[in-house]
Amino acid sequence: MRNRFMALASVALLTLSLSGLVAAQSQTTVRVWTGSSSPVEDKYKQDQVAAFMKANPDIKVDLQILPDYGTQIQAAFASGDYPEVFTVGQGDFPSRADSGVIAAGGDKIPDQADIYPGLLAAFTKDGTPYCVPKDFSTLGLIYNKDLFDKAGVAYPTADWTWQDMTDAAKKLTTADTLGFADTADYNRWMGFFYGNGGQLFDKDGKVVFNSPEGVAALDFYASFVKDGTGKTPKDLDSGWGGEAFGKGKAAMVVEGNWAIGFLTETYPDVKWGVAELPTAPSGKKGTLTFTECWAVGAAAKDATADAAWKLVNYMTDKDGAMNVATAGFGVMPARASAADAWVKAKGHEELGAFVTGAAYAVAPVWPLGYADFDKALVDGTNAVVAGQQTAQEAMDAAAKVAEDIKTNG
Repeated sequence: MRNRFMALASVALLTLSLSGLVAAQSQTTVRVWTGSSSPVEDKYKQDQVAAFMKANPDIKVDLQILPDYGTQIQAAFASGDYPEVFTVGQGDFPSRADSGVIAAGGDKIPDQADIYPGLLAAFTKDGTPYCVPKDFSTLGLIYNKDLFDKAGVAYPTADWTWQDMTDAAKKLTTADTLGFADTADYNRWMGFFYGNGGQLFDKDGKVVFNSPEGVAALDFYASFVKDGTGKTPKDLDSGWGGEAFGKGKAAMVVEGNWAIGFLTETYPDVKWGVAELPTAPSGKKGTLTFTECWAVGAAAKDATADAAWKLVNYMTDKDGAMNVATAGFGVMPARASAADAWVKAKGHEELGAFVTGAAYAVAPVWPLGYADFDKALVDGTNAVVAGQQTAQEAMDAAAKVAEDIKTNG
C-alpha cells in the first residue's frame, strides 16, 4: 500500500513538474528597455508591467530601466540584438525610423483619432504611424499671481496677445523683479514661431525659416532682454526658468508642465497660474510639444511581435492613458479622452491651458541630416538673446545652412 501511495505521489509530482515546464515553455518573453526618469515614473512603469503580466500570464516581460539608456540602446541597435519594445524620443525618431529598427505600427495602433494629432505626427513616416506616444508636455505662460496683484496687472487670459505680454512685463518690472525670464532656447521661443505661421519648409519644400513671420517671433521673444524687462535665468542666478520664477526674480516664464512638481515641492508658497502662450499677430496660437513613444522593434517576429504590440497597446490605449492621467508624475496622457482626468488629478483647473495647447502643438523635430541646422539655430538663439545678432541675421544664417543641407544632402 505504501509503495502504491509513493508511486501515485511520484506521478503527481511529475505531472505538476511537466505542467510547469510546458507553461514556462509556452510563455513568450518580451524585453523592454527604457530610460530612468523620476522615482515615481520608474515605479509606475514597473507597476504597469506587473499588471500586464498578471492579465497575460502567457507573456513574460523583462523590463530594464536604464540610467544610461541612450548609450545602451544605441549599442544594442549596432549589435543587432535589441529589445522587442523600447522608448523613442521625438528628436530620435527620424534616425530610428530611417535605420529600420522600428516596426511600422499602422492599424496595429487602436483609436488613433483619440491621440493628439501633433503627437501622432511626431512618430509618423511617409503617412504611417510607427510607434505610440506614451505621454507628453507642452509649453504655457506661467505667471506669479502675487506679483501681478501687487503691480495691478490683470492675469493673463486666452485672449492675451504679444502686445499684452509686452505691456504687462513693463508694469511688472521693478528693482527686484523682472517681467520675464528669457530662456535662450529654441525649445521656448519657437512656440511663438509656429503661432505666427513660421515653418522650416513651405508646401513646395522651399526653406522659409527666415520668413518675416518667423523672424518676428524671435525678435519678439528677445525683446524683453532688449528693453530691460527680461533676463536669462543664468543672469538671474538660476539654472532654468522655473528656478528664476520660483525665486521671485521673474513674474512670467515660458515653461512646460514639468515645472508643476518643481514649483509645488521647492517653492510651495509661490502662488502661480498658467495660461496659453499669447496670440500671435497672425491671430493664431502656437506651442511646442515634447513627447516620446513606445516602439516595437522591427526584429520582433511572429508571436513575439504580437506580444510586444499587445504590451505597447496595453500601456497606451484609453485605459493606459487614464492610468497616466492619475499616476502623479507630471506628464500628460497622450489621448484626449484622459485630459479632464489629468487636470482633475492635479487639482488645479488652470493647468487645462497645457492640455488646450495640445490641439495645436508642434514637435520641433528636424528631418534626418539637419544636425548642422540645429546647431546654427542653437547658436543663433543664444546670440540674439545676448544682443550679439539681430533675429534677421541669426535666422538668415540658419536658413542658409538648411538650404545647403537640402541642396547638397
